[in-house]
Amino acid sequence: MTETLKRAITLALCLIVLSCTSSDKTIDLGFIGGLTGGNADLGEAARNGAIMAVEEVNEAGGINGIPVKIIIKDDNNRAEKAREVAQELIDLHVQAIIGPLTSTTTAAAIEVTNPAGIVVASPTASAIHLAEIDDHLIRFCPTSKDNAYSYAEFIYQTLGHRTLSVVADAQNRVYSDSWYGDFSTRWKELGGEILMLEFFNTKNQTEYNALAERLLFAQPDGILFIANSVDVARYSQQFRKLNADIPLIAAEWAATQNLITLGGMAVEGLISMQIVNFFDTSPKFVRFVESYQERFGTYPSFSSIISYDAATAVMKALEMKGKQTLKQSLLVNQPYDGLQKPLAIDDWGDLIGQSTFVIVRDNEYRLFER
Repeated sequence: MTETLKRAITLALCLIVLSCTSSDKTIDLGFIGGLTGGNADLGEAARNGAIMAVEEVNEAGGINGIPVKIIIKDDNNRAEKAREVAQELIDLHVQAIIGPLTSTTTAAAIEVTNPAGIVVASPTASAIHLAEIDDHLIRFCPTSKDNAYSYAEFIYQTLGHRTLSVVADAQNRVYSDSWYGDFSTRWKELGGEILMLEFFNTKNQTEYNALAERLLFAQPDGILFIANSVDVARYSQQFRKLNADIPLIAAEWAATQNLITLGGMAVEGLISMQIVNFFDTSPKFVRFVESYQERFGTYPSFSSIISYDAATAVMKALEMKGKQTLKQSLLVNQPYDGLQKPLAIDDWGDLIGQSTFVIVRDNEYRLFER
């Protein structure tokens, strides 16, 4: 992204936050995401999706005639920062919060938002530890357990692998531990074997090549990453230097455009899962993609799309809630009109949905076909 475009987006964000100050009354929403640090692509894309949703509602007259203001906070992908900025948004009397995006930052934020009764609509926090709890967290993605089980079955039954070495992120342990635990349970039930498991911390990790050597020494059928796009790209390059043909598979967290941009030829053939359908040719989705590209100068990622849907659903529930709480309204007034399909939420506030496996081919994601 060029510096000129970055400045334009920054100015636009300021205008969104301040655009409604001429009105005596606004409906304030918060956004929390990692906008700096190694996983900033996830946060930036989600922020952009939420911005588009708010802009569209305001262009249509706001919520019951009242304009919407979005207040954006950066949690730097750190739990303590997520907790801090969540409290700041509570103090600003926001009606709801879109985000945070990782399971670790979401778990931290709801420590303060749940007691305050503030709905947190997370587009991408999928850890099973956050599921099936009667709280104010609404999740617009499948649980990590659902995804992990799908991965185990896909790798064993479709790819035909029987042994794996696993690389997992130690900074987002709420997600990594949950995902790996569910994956390994189903993997072993099917008859698969985990030869090696290595957790890494990007802040302290310097021996990327040594880690790759250790995991390849076990001679697995494939390498499974449970990490973000930046780290998967970095490690893929190391594995490819040592073994150009080793199959690479990445948990859904990594499946952003940034993975392809940073990974280059090293991620060619890598398989992952996406919780949105980028091959959708419906007029509604095509219009969204075109508008997003015109607005932000880049292609939307899965977090852009889910964040847009989450913000749209929250604003629709605010419009319809009457004397209900926002959580009650979200559950009662569903399904919501998503970009690609109706959005249904179960009684616990977790999305009911399915995902799609994709493969990197010729510098783009393509639907996996055997």
